[in-house]
Amino acid sequence: MSETEKKTGERKRKISSKVNIPSQADGTAPKSAAGESAVVLTSSPSKQPPAAAKAAAPKSPAAAKAAAPKQICIRQIKSGICAPVDHKQTLGGLGLRRIRQEVVRPDTPTVRGQVHKVRHLVEIVEGGVAR
Repeated sequence: MSETEKKTGERKRKISSKVNIPSQADGTAPKSAAGESAVVLTSSPSKQPPAAAKAAAPKSPAAAKAAAPKQICIRQIKSGICAPVDHKQTLGGLGLRRIRQEVVRPDTPTVRGQVHKVRHLVEIVEGGVAR
């Protein structure tokens, strides 16, 4: 056999008729590029040392409020019927379905970008809390 036949022979794998079965289902460890078995490390959050658990807990309710992410309230003011498809999908991504509906979302750059894209269809409510 030539070298190319040997390489293609090594690459051939048995194709399973089952769908969505991971390759580790047969009990073997995943292989790295060099061919050795890779070690998979997992840690559960319940087995944290007590010092780490205390550091992760908020110190007081006031500190928890200060650490909470800022929220914005968005109200749909116009219909998205004649808007382009991507504007309709952005309204759906924000959770808006009808005129005068208000939703509360975290004040992140992603949400701000969505609001900017459909700024002619929505407004940011200054009160901050949806009804």
